[in-house]
Amino acid sequence: MSKFRLPVLNSLRAFEAAARHQSIRKACAELHINHAAVSRHIQRLEQQLGRDLFERHPRKIVLTADGEALRAAVAMGFSIIQRAIAQLSGSQNPDRLVISVDPDFASLCLVPKLAEFHALVPDILVEILAEKGFDTSLNPRIDCAIHYAEAGLQLEHGELLFRSSLFPVYAPDFIQGPRLRTPEDLRHHVLLHDRSQDEWKEYIQICGIAADVNFRSGSVFSETADCVEAAVRGQGVAMGDDFLAGLYLSEGRLVRPFDYSFLSKNAYYFVAPHGSAKHPALKTFREWLFRSIDRLRRDSSARRGENA
Repeated sequence: MSKFRLPVLNSLRAFEAAARHQSIRKACAELHINHAAVSRHIQRLEQQLGRDLFERHPRKIVLTADGEALRAAVAMGFSIIQRAIAQLSGSQNPDRLVISVDPDFASLCLVPKLAEFHALVPDILVEILAEKGFDTSLNPRIDCAIHYAEAGLQLEHGELLFRSSLFPVYAPDFIQGPRLRTPEDLRHHVLLHDRSQDEWKEYIQICGIAADVNFRSGSVFSETADCVEAAVRGQGVAMGDDFLAGLYLSEGRLVRPFDYSFLSKNAYYFVAPHGSAKHPALKTFREWLFRSIDRLRRDSSARRGENA
């Protein structure tokens, strides 16, 4: 008997693509197979598990709780396999710049602007390893890292990228409830928490809000990106900043209703464990990254000036 009792790999691939895109059509385009084939793979998987993985709607599919659990496991498994293959074949591609990035920074800051960097070094293959952790010595393939840690650290080969000021953000076009005119109005809205309720507790204390704002209610997310996404969809008010929420603030999809803010206890750091000599594009990447952060900082200051 086989050690691993797994579904057919093609069924898992079809499911993962459809789950990631929330679309069978987009999964078809990625896998270069037709709609019927993707649907058949997913149905076969559901029959084998005896569970529905998607809710079917006329124009979209939505993961069920069981589907979300399977998606997370399959995505992690595929990522581990892909990383092992990349490590084994890395020596064959000396022009690959490998960057270890905190997942939240990757999805909210780096990936949306990556085309700018590609324009500077069009012949370089950039490999993004979205991973938590800070010990770059464990993987000799890593050229540099962008990671989240306690503010005030003195890191060998590392430098501070930014430390956020935190403040409430929400989607004015979608959120339910009264308009946010003063911090006291937060009592009428769902609060979205990034990892814990501590940030909202501190904000309420700093503002000296007299009204009864229940920071113990709402939703808690283990990833900042998920918390920000929930705010963008009008599910409540999140604690954001000018950097990780910067793109949404610049597009007007999120707004900052109040001036009150406080410094995060953590910060993002840029680390080049081998210096700039390991990869010819590393110096260019560092300069571009810090310019991008400075531009975000100037843009956020301009927005606050316009709203003053």
